[in-house]
Amino acid sequence: MRTAKRGKVFAAGAVLLLALLAIFFVVQFFSQTRYLVQAFEFNVELSWSGRGNTVIFIPPFGEVRAATHWRPLALKITLLNVDLDQLTATLSSINDDSLLLESQIREILTRFLGRCTLLTVLGGALLALFIWRRHRLPQILATGLASGALFVGLIYTTLLHPYNINAFNTPQYTGALTAAPWVIDLVDDTVSTLKNLGVQMETITTKLYHLSEQLEKVRPSDDGHELRVLHVSDIHNNPVAFDFIEKVVETFQIDLIIDTGDLTDYGTPVESELVSRVATLPVPYLFIPGNHDSPRVVQKLKEEGALVLEQGTIEIEGLRIAGIADLSSADSTLAVAAEQELKEAGRQVLAGFLEEPERLPDLVAVHHPLVGEPFAGQVPVILSGHTHRVQVGEEKGSFLVNAGSTGAAGIRGLQSPQDNPYSMVILYFVREEQERPRLSMADVITVHQYQDVFSLQRHYRR
Repeated sequence: MRTAKRGKVFAAGAVLLLALLAIFFVVQFFSQTRYLVQAFEFNVELSWSGRGNTVIFIPPFGEVRAATHWRPLALKITLLNVDLDQLTATLSSINDDSLLLESQIREILTRFLGRCTLLTVLGGALLALFIWRRHRLPQILATGLASGALFVGLIYTTLLHPYNINAFNTPQYTGALTAAPWVIDLVDDTVSTLKNLGVQMETITTKLYHLSEQLEKVRPSDDGHELRVLHVSDIHNNPVAFDFIEKVVETFQIDLIIDTGDLTDYGTPVESELVSRVATLPVPYLFIPGNHDSPRVVQKLKEEGALVLEQGTIEIEGLRIAGIADLSSADSTLAVAAEQELKEAGRQVLAGFLEEPERLPDLVAVHHPLVGEPFAGQVPVILSGHTHRVQVGEEKGSFLVNAGSTGAAGIRGLQSPQDNPYSMVILYFVREEQERPRLSMADVITVHQYQDVFSLQRHYRR
């Protein structure tokens, strides 16, 4: 009797031990699984941990972790890939699909835990089979079932039942994501401000126009039919910039807009949705790609009706314009080319014009000022951006204009708003019969962020 009891106790202990080993090995080595939810592809895995954390790993930026449940398991989610085209569609219908997304996530978690449970059952059975071979089928089945039951109990009591999603209200960040709390606070603080700025731009623009009229009384512009060109640059995803542009176009009766690049920050399809604002503008929009503008952004601009000038010449309202796209706009690298490469790009285009001087443009538009540098003394007007610093001056008889940043440097400008005003330049060209259009003056407009401070500086062509 005692021997039989001892045998049963030993068998039960062996089953329990093998079940625990099965759980250990499955969690340690076999829990990782890949899933796809709409635009996101990610791995989900369990691991042994001294803290009951949920860890979201976003390479290469770092981790977000929160103490969501009890030890000894940690739940880790690693983002592998984002389908940007799918993400654009998801964001545009997020209100309609939020319940669907929630159900998909719940379904994936159920499948993940179900898979892990099945693996522990099989793992326990295989371990028992290895120990007892086929001679003790009941113990083998018992070990498999015990493994699954213990795993389900462990998951429910330490993870599912105590799980607290609100722990992510006070998460811990590592890597570059340590800046995330600052960014979140920044967005919370500035969204309402940006909305107010959009409204304030209308009032500011009206005041700027009245100021322009007063300057006209002091020194009237040259006689002749006037062509008004608005030079903007470096919008960097700031929607307020388009509010500003729309008001200036309407109030100052602009005939043409020239944008010298960096409409976006990373050139992704999500960012390019801002491009749709171009279609609402009542005048031609000529775009010269910058180093932050990818081929996708350029294509989206073309679809929205913008005139994209990557390398070539176009004549609008009698004004002959040459454009040279930034070297980095050919791909999505964002890197700024070396100084010599930039200058050489300008020199090559200029050499082509000098072979046929009658083809020389009235205006050259580039993103990086170094590309336009070789044209000084050869072309009357040179437009550029990139530096986020508005500048107007003359060199070798050429009028050099840098529009600064019409988007106030985007999200980066929010870090130091006092150094990054909204800026743009209005160019006034005089058109006379049988003469090429010539620049008579330029108005530099700046509006400082979060302040009721704006200015209009008029520069006359000497």
